[in-house]
Amino acid sequence: MSYGYTGKLLRVDLSNGKIAIEKLDQKELRKYIGCVGYALQLLYKEMPGGTDPLSPEAKVVLATGPITGTLSPSGGSYEVCYKSPLSGTWNQARSGGGFGPKLKYAGFDYVVIEGKSAEPVYLNITDGKAEIKPAKHLWGLNVEETTEALIKELDDPEVSVATIGQAGENGVLYAALINDRGRAAGRGGIGAVLGGKNLKAVAVNGHGGIKVVRPKEFMDAVSKAEEWLKNYLLGSIPAAGTIGLVSLHDSLGILPTRNFQAAHFDKAEEISGEKFNREYNIKKRACYGCTFACGRYSAVKNGSFQTPPMEGPEYETVDMLGANLGVHNLEAIIRGNFLCNVYGLDTVSTGMSIAFAMECYEKGLLTEKDTDGLILHWGNAEAMVQLVEKIANKEGFGAFLAQGVKRMAEKLGAGAEEAAMHVKGLELPAHEPRSESKVLAVQYATSPRGACHMHPNWPATWDFGQLDCGMKEFGVPWPPTEVPDESAVKGTAYRYVALQGEISENLGACIFYSWGFEGNCITPQLYAEMLSALTGWNVTAEELFTAADRSWNLKRCFNSREGFTRADDKLPKRFSEAIPDGPSAGSKVANLDVMLDAYYEAMQWDRETGLPKPEKLKELEIDFAVNDN
Repeated sequence: MSYGYTGKLLRVDLSNGKIAIEKLDQKELRKYIGCVGYALQLLYKEMPGGTDPLSPEAKVVLATGPITGTLSPSGGSYEVCYKSPLSGTWNQARSGGGFGPKLKYAGFDYVVIEGKSAEPVYLNITDGKAEIKPAKHLWGLNVEETTEALIKELDDPEVSVATIGQAGENGVLYAALINDRGRAAGRGGIGAVLGGKNLKAVAVNGHGGIKVVRPKEFMDAVSKAEEWLKNYLLGSIPAAGTIGLVSLHDSLGILPTRNFQAAHFDKAEEISGEKFNREYNIKKRACYGCTFACGRYSAVKNGSFQTPPMEGPEYETVDMLGANLGVHNLEAIIRGNFLCNVYGLDTVSTGMSIAFAMECYEKGLLTEKDTDGLILHWGNAEAMVQLVEKIANKEGFGAFLAQGVKRMAEKLGAGAEEAAMHVKGLELPAHEPRSESKVLAVQYATSPRGACHMHPNWPATWDFGQLDCGMKEFGVPWPPTEVPDESAVKGTAYRYVALQGEISENLGACIFYSWGFEGNCITPQLYAEMLSALTGWNVTAEELFTAADRSWNLKRCFNSREGFTRADDKLPKRFSEAIPDGPSAGSKVANLDVMLDAYYEAMQWDRETGLPKPEKLKELEIDFAVNDN
């Protein structure tokens, strides 16, 4: 076993039922550090451009990093890496809980899944061994039912189950993979990919350990992290959960409302974190090793939206199923979140698809004849809940919504495109680029997986949050208060914001812990201390930064090979129009191209094509990708 890593990769070929254990390439591991970076280079080399993401030839990698499963407070993550059926781009979907650490304790850093089973199956991984087992009896069950069935079948109450629900089985293009009952690898459609492979679930448990070269130094670094985190600046996240952001965002005019037609919801108080924690919160829930516990369990005891205890809803869900639909019934939102979890749906794309339908209904592009008789007025909570069920089962109008907004707009034709809030096919999350952060506008336009607020980072840390996150020594423009609203400098700053987040992606660390300054977050410098003590390598923050630069550029090459260029780095037209009212009235994105030019220059990418220059790829030792650009 390697220090900090298991050193092993499990390869599962579902077509022929073969399982093989391979050693990790140590040279490549050091180049990319681990987790997403290593999975990326593997997929880039093994899965040719143009591969249908729903075909047997498509591959999926379950990835952990060196921090995963350690005593680092940010070590509860794993990532699923694949090509998205929704966008056709590179995609990674992070999830917390206990699945990642248990996969590592079972003896594997990575699982590569390829091929397609003739019949439904599940994968059981326990203490260095793996077995493909029949799952016909599980097909058609929801996430909760599948989890319970596998715990009983494997006679292991500690097993961690990652499973698809009916949405993945039915090929909903934004179906999620749900682990530990309520944690979602949500965005981009991994549920549909696994459903297409007839893989119902992956169950993992292990009792192995993680070897540390210098235990005392590692614990010293962990202790330092824990001390620093006592001063964490974004205290509302652990205190109130992410749902606590609803009131703050509304007061600032950055709460997406009615399909981003507004940024302020006059009934935000009724769906606020304060009301949730006062009336519906049962208890906090933390991922493995987490000191924040930002998750929440909730339930609705009585009424038409009665809901048993379930994790969530998070901020994104409350906005996407709430304000962005004009819905102000918190009980309906809790019910909608529950249904998304048990059916295996991404709550962001689900909410945005319903918002698209509501706006098209408002404009007369859809009628009750199209919607199975549902009246899709803004605020119709009952219709929202019904549509979640219809989407998961691809029933009636739900089958239309299950395609995502890009495809729906293409089918509806004239007038529908302006209601399709997406980038590269991925629906927008619950953050407003006109008023929250102009750096966010750059990420939405250029992120490898499409409109994304979290992979690799929350860009608003720099201009909205005024946080340097340990990046001053690398050259991030500072202070942001002296930078004009849509200056080219914001494009330059995004390079550092992105690479800071990419460091966490490659370590297998939760990004929440890295937001702040030295002394109140885990900086790249502190992560370098941890990794050095863990592995015995002499790792510097500069090496982490270079590895992040390498994987970030290779993601761009992955998408280039799929046909994406600068022409695809654009935002919905709505963001060039001013927010009509509320605290942020008048805000808009007016100079995206200026910021993009600066970002490409900072990345050493060609300004015309938006693609990495050959000399940049050679400098990063990924010149194997030169001919694909």
